[in-house]
Amino acid sequence: MLKTHFPQSIREGQVNLNAIAALLGKDISNLQGYELTFTGKGLANALYTTSCQKVLKHKETFCYSESALAGEESQNQSHKVQTSKSVVGVEGEFEREEGATSQFKPLRPFIKEDSNNKEVLTFSNLGNATQNTLIIGDNLDALKLLKSAYSEKIKMIYIDPPYNTRNDDFIYPDDFRADYKAILREVGLLEIDEEGNEVESETLQFFRNITGSKSHSGWLSFMLPRLKLARDLLREDGVIFISIDDNEQANLKLLCDEIFGEENYIETFLWNKTQTPPSASNKTRKTHEFILCYQKCKDTQKMIARFSDGGDAPLWNETNSERILKFPKDFVYSNLEDGVYKKGIRDKIELLDNVEVKNGKIINNFRLKGHFRWKQETLNEEISNNVFLVVKSDKFSIRYCRDGERIVMPTNEISKQDNVGTNETASNELLKLFDNKKVFNFNKPVSLIKYLIAMCSNNYLQIASNDIILDFFAGSGTTAQAVMELNAEDKGNRECILAQIDEPIKEEKNKVAYDFCKNELGSENPTISDITIERVKRAAKKINANMCLNVFTLESKPKLISDKKGTLALTTNTNLSALDKAINLALSAGKTLNKPLESIIENKLYKCEDSYFCIECDKGVLETLAKTSDEYIYLDGFADIDLEHFLNFEVQFKERLNIVY
Repeated sequence: MLKTHFPQSIREGQVNLNAIAALLGKDISNLQGYELTFTGKGLANALYTTSCQKVLKHKETFCYSESALAGEESQNQSHKVQTSKSVVGVEGEFEREEGATSQFKPLRPFIKEDSNNKEVLTFSNLGNATQNTLIIGDNLDALKLLKSAYSEKIKMIYIDPPYNTRNDDFIYPDDFRADYKAILREVGLLEIDEEGNEVESETLQFFRNITGSKSHSGWLSFMLPRLKLARDLLREDGVIFISIDDNEQANLKLLCDEIFGEENYIETFLWNKTQTPPSASNKTRKTHEFILCYQKCKDTQKMIARFSDGGDAPLWNETNSERILKFPKDFVYSNLEDGVYKKGIRDKIELLDNVEVKNGKIINNFRLKGHFRWKQETLNEEISNNVFLVVKSDKFSIRYCRDGERIVMPTNEISKQDNVGTNETASNELLKLFDNKKVFNFNKPVSLIKYLIAMCSNNYLQIASNDIILDFFAGSGTTAQAVMELNAEDKGNRECILAQIDEPIKEEKNKVAYDFCKNELGSENPTISDITIERVKRAAKKINANMCLNVFTLESKPKLISDKKGTLALTTNTNLSALDKAINLALSAGKTLNKPLESIIENKLYKCEDSYFCIECDKGVLETLAKTSDEYIYLDGFADIDLEHFLNFEVQFKERLNIVY
């Protein structure tokens, strides 16, 4: 149990008392043993455990699809769209680009009606469109918000965090945020002087200094809480890839060993980043960067580089006698959609048991009857030797590929031999997308991210994947483009979640990007996320992808504050709409961001699956909920609710009621 949920608590087969003490919040200064220690580690661990004080605010949604465009226009002739320039906002009037057939359209929150003519709050009326998400703000907050709904649901994480080059200050000042004062008090970094005023301890003053100077301690303190949250989000068979240079590679390896467990280390890949290394180096000309790779749980992930010539082979053979084969759960891959498939005759094969498919695998034992080339004994032996078994259609014709025979495992070097580009490739990709304007520096090539995704998401098994890919240092949006391209290639339905801090673009540092955002995108205060959004849109148009991008910003939660006299006051956020509040309640209830919200009573009551979300409470809301029986009810704890109505809520729905603050 400890090893599974807290891998840092076990080291070299022994219980790590230091780690357990740290988990319990105990002082570990007197404990002995091997441990990665650095100034600020206590604060970093506290940042991981503290609750999030932010909420999501929907900013805008964009879709790219021919069918969506036609469907929306037939319903609303007055709602026009454009592709020639970035669309700002969600409700304005826009002109169609002359001659365009597929283009972006901003979607209004209320756009769909169900069979009962009830409005459904959804960001897309596309049944088969990929729902992608961008959260603009501190990724520490974004990860905490995602955890309630996406815990153990992310298949792959790729991040390219800021390298510790010692040139610039971090743009993620975790130790300076006002809402972290309570944490600073708890860990002793804020003290009370003789006059009763809060003052910074010497340790905090030192930590401020090392954070600004890009020390190893400052960088590790920055990464620790984010990597811990990343592990929480990974599926059991999930994988994380982290790009890094040699300044922090060794320290990052130690930190990841602690967070993910040494036994879950897969490889440090060497990516050939350039064909033309600088010749002015004093010692060596660097041609590679590192990509650390860890899995969530040991032996749950098979890494595949590609198929050799010949691919997989059919298990069906007409000349063999008819026989029944038993297949164990979790050994047979499938590109079928998640769901249960009923037993019965399937073309040449008879499915003798119902089959359930989930996340690209058949998750129950099942039997097939047909003319197979293997007997049961042979099948069992092949499975023990890690044969790959694949069902590619609802005909349930099994295909197989032996480990090491046709499957080529990746080497630890990634280069042009793997059809992966370099920094030069990445620069050219963006220049082509942005009309030869250099709007971003140091982005990775799309082919690199595609290679990593395909390596761990069964793409080379030719399985259309429904995986969720997360990148919480989104930058220019390379990961989103890679996901869209893979989906277009294998008809997959991967979702992409991005997080990008609202980092200003400084005119003196990148005037081209600043002017582009100002003049072409109409951004009053240009930020990196402007580039992220525009790249996703331009890449989708280039690929002709069927996708939606939902954009959110972060706002402060309402909170109770106390003055020196002890008087309590509630600060509320008036920027949040009823839709925003419903989205946040749904997220806290474990509903992912692609779930539609049904409007039961406009601006007051919404429903998603088995849950109701109450934004305001009045007689009409109470009467509606009184007619329900089994659904959960979530109430906004900061809502302005009459005391009588609240007490009625408590009495009527006590067993089903959840109050969310």
